[in-house]
Amino acid sequence: MHRYRVRLAISRHEMEDYYTGRAAVVYAESEGGISVQFPARLLRQHLDQRGVYGVFELVTDNQHRLLDFRRLEHS
Repeated sequence: MHRYRVRLAISRHEMEDYYTGRAAVVYAESEGGISVQFPARLLRQHLDQRGVYGVFELVTDNQHRLLDFRRLEHS
């Protein structure tokens, strides 16, 4: 199992591409400096009036298949 922490700061305007499906994948760098990607649809439940902000944890199995994505901290 692998755990990656990513800090996201995506404005509501930037989220439009993700929310509407024009962008299907989010690319981010983990706090450990590892590049990760995950389905943009995972952000929809975390969208508020400002956008998506906070620290999130991405959990994958050993074959890098998604197991969990959750907010750790809201900023």
